[in-house]
Amino acid sequence: MKFSNGYIFGFSAVVCIVASLAVSSVSISLRERQEVNRQRDLRKNILSSLGLPAEGDPPIEGDSIDAAWEEYVDQRFITPSGAAADVAQDQDGNGLLDVDDLKLAVRSVKNTEDTPPVLGVFLRVEDGTTRSVAIPLDGNGLWGPLTGYLALDPRAKEITGATFFAPKETPGLGAEIMEPKFKGQWVGKSVTDGSGNTTAVRVVKGAATNLCPDDLEHCVDGISGATITSRGVDAMVAEALQWYDPYLSGLRGG
Repeated sequence: MKFSNGYIFGFSAVVCIVASLAVSSVSISLRERQEVNRQRDLRKNILSSLGLPAEGDPPIEGDSIDAAWEEYVDQRFITPSGAAADVAQDQDGNGLLDVDDLKLAVRSVKNTEDTPPVLGVFLRVEDGTTRSVAIPLDGNGLWGPLTGYLALDPRAKEITGATFFAPKETPGLGAEIMEPKFKGQWVGKSVTDGSGNTTAVRVVKGAATNLCPDDLEHCVDGISGATITSRGVDAMVAEALQWYDPYLSGLRGG
């Protein structure tokens, strides 16, 4: 059977349209799933910094992440002064305050000494009592961005947990900041000085026991062979504590 050119072109066009619609439908479906997974990954990291799940408990995945988030986490937005933020600090113009606004706010002050116009804190609350408070971290390593969360006790004096992320750093070197050995060092370190003022925890090049034996509560070991990544962690922790100082001082009653 011989088909006319018009038929062939028409049939080809229909096949292309159907295929395009099918691909678009799959793409939209995957995008929604990717967004869910992105949000859950973010929530899981924040929960981890807040000590959830507890050591020895099974990991939480999928719907359990959302359930734990709804049960334990109180997300709040604040201004640089530490006061509660409102939609006046909305950064993307959608009339809401969310994590995307925090990213835009941080981006707006990159390479400056300014504080982002809106900040975010994550409280672990159980039975109406705040157990810990996490603040986000944002910085730069050797090959790309560094991020993380630093959790403090309710009086904002001592670190209770930390998570760090370095997706582009070298495995076995800079990427070691994501390992339990490095993160575990931060627990129990102090973020206040002798007068109760906010002070940073330094990442030193080498063993803290040798380099700051008289100030171990404010020092952690850097990663051997990853000086730039270690400096990046040091800088982003110091910057975050500076940004959040008014809020943290308020938690201490100062």
